[in-house]
Amino acid sequence: MKQRIADAHVHLEDVAEGKFRRPEKMLDAIASKGVTDLSLLAYMPFSDVVSNLRVLYWKKNYKKLRIRAFGSFHECDIYKDVPYEKQYEKLMDLGCDGIKFIQMKPDRRKVLGKGLNDPSYDKALSAIEEDGTPVTIHSGDPESFWDINCVEPWMIERGWFYGDGTYLSCEELYAEDFKMLDKHPKLSVTFAHFFFLSNKIDEAKRVMETYPNVKFDLTPGWEMYLGFSKNIDGWQRFFEDYSDRILFGTDSNDEKENIGDLYDLVYTALTHDKSEYEMPIWKHTVKGLALSDGAVKKICFDNYVRFVGKEPKPVNEKLLLETAEKMHSDIKDDENSAVCAKWLEEMLLK
Repeated sequence: MKQRIADAHVHLEDVAEGKFRRPEKMLDAIASKGVTDLSLLAYMPFSDVVSNLRVLYWKKNYKKLRIRAFGSFHECDIYKDVPYEKQYEKLMDLGCDGIKFIQMKPDRRKVLGKGLNDPSYDKALSAIEEDGTPVTIHSGDPESFWDINCVEPWMIERGWFYGDGTYLSCEELYAEDFKMLDKHPKLSVTFAHFFFLSNKIDEAKRVMETYPNVKFDLTPGWEMYLGFSKNIDGWQRFFEDYSDRILFGTDSNDEKENIGDLYDLVYTALTHDKSEYEMPIWKHTVKGLALSDGAVKKICFDNYVRFVGKEPKPVNEKLLLETAEKMHSDIKDDENSAVCAKWLEEMLLK
């Protein structure tokens, strides 16, 4: 790749049952693509009590990339009753650079029974807003996940069919997001996966014009690039007009084997001319956005630095160890937390 890359959206997947993975292979693959900076997003709030400590550990210990750690709030574990504003303070004290919310993904929102507009989040979001701390939010999902005639069988198996009447619609999820943004208009927020608006250019424009601190990232689902291709001229103008509010992202994680292809997919979509080509993943035929060099530079790197700041915050190693020791004591006798306890023992408490 000719352009310096910063990836705004990388995960460590939940600790696997009976074992835990080490992400060096993933991180090495990312570094090999010329990436210099990335955000490692904690993927918590339901099953991985050590998720925040894991992203902080790798931020501190992996040296080939400049890593920012985005922490997540405990929602369904032993720390769920700690007020969100107290959780936010702790994450900042530990050395997190930002906050990740996946609470607005339809299945997570259903379990929680509340959206980010709920008053229980207000104090934390006000503090985040005041501090200028960057936030990444996953809200919604592809439109096909609500349509039984379009959703694929493997998605149903993963619990990603939302059309049975028990989930909020995408429009209802967005309405909660907008209520949250109306309460916190200065919040610096990036909506992941282009806010799932690649088939709704007018709505994408409305969001950008109404909420000047909102940004979108390009973490791919195949449907995003098909949506762009249906109106490639309109989307090219959109990307140029809002080129300072779009961030490069891949949604890479330590389970995926095709890390290099993900980077090629996103970069090619930005730089390829408007003729058709085959995506390196999923093999759909799409068109490139043919963006200007200036727009590509901003999307691939400059916007990320403006979003997260020029330098990662230092990890508070003393507090990290103290937190790990307390957590280990809290979960060591819980059979369901055995893998998390093992991770603490082998990585932080050795």
